Amino acid sequence: MQRLNNMKIHFPKNNGEIFIKSINDKIKNSFFPNTKNFAESFEQILKSRTHEQDFIINELLNGFVTSKSKAIASGNKVPVIDRMVEAFSKRNDFHIVDHQFFAMFGNPNKPRSYVKKQLEELIKMFGLISKELTVEKDLRRSEKKVYTFYTFTDEIIKILEKKYIIIDSELGQARVSEAFDRNVFICMFLANIATNQDDIEKIGGPFTINGISSIFALILLLSFMPKISVNETNPILKDPSFNENTMSVIPKSWMMKQVLEFLFEPIIKIVAYRIGGGLWLSKIIDSDVNKRIHSQIRMLLKDVCRWHLGQLVRVEIPIFVEIANIFTEILITGNASKE
Repeated sequence: MQRLNNMKIHFPKNNGEIFIKSINDKIKNSFFPNTKNFAESFEQILKSRTHEQDFIINELLNGFVTSKSKAIASGNKVPVIDRMVEAFSKRNDFHIVDHQFFAMFGNPNKPRSYVKKQLEELIKMFGLISKELTVEKDLRRSEKKVYTFYTFTDEIIKILEKKYIIIDSELGQARVSEAFDRNVFICMFLANIATNQDDIEKIGGPFTINGISSIFALILLLSFMPKISVNETNPILKDPSFNENTMSVIPKSWMMKQVLEFLFEPIIKIVAYRIGGGLWLSKIIDSDVNKRIHSQIRMLLKDVCRWHLGQLVRVEIPIFVEIANIFTEILITGNASKE
């Protein structure tokens, strides 16, 4: 109750100083760089944090991107991002021929034109491009043939080659390393949003804005959740899956719908405004569709918090600790200056 009361008192102070600092320092700068250069934005996001640091964030974003891409390539059972990682990993030039795409995402019950339109949406979502190669005499039919390749921009390929291409000294061949994974496409997705945040259609419309704003609002909420002390005889401390150095016990009460809803919706609007200004804020509307999106994101709390012997546990990944420290820092400074 004290923590909730502190939030009520201090969050509105100085025009929302706590939110501005936490979003700008730990979210906007790391995940939505202030640049219109796509390659520069991608490289900054890729370098900003490690996979381990952002495991939970990657899981949240992967869930969102997967649900969005499923709506595009609805005939697939395997997650779309995983299929793309697999396809691009098989070639060391980061190119996929169009018929490979049709084989991966094509729907035999739909006309080719319909599938092509879906694929174009998928390409746009990840900031990929298409290139054409004209062969004057095709080996199979001895006639002119135009091949379409889906690939990354030249600037992105340079970054990928530097980070993910390994030269096999024994065979003298180049291959894609195992480090090339879904995180690459998540970073592409975020870079696309960062550089095109003023063009709603390019980033997937209001659905993307509401989903992204909800995810980072959830991250802020998890960061602000207080730790609670447990008695040294509490069974949770003896649970082999609980690590007190990397986990903290958080109040069950914060999982209550009445608490979450009260905090969640205004934070979503704040995040939207800090990332995309008035344009994004105007897309956060209290419609039934958006409420369903918000409810789905709330359900993700189950994925980032776990129950241990009846207690709710939060994994202390760095971004949660960093944002919580901002809250504590401003709270202590505010109290000191008051005294």
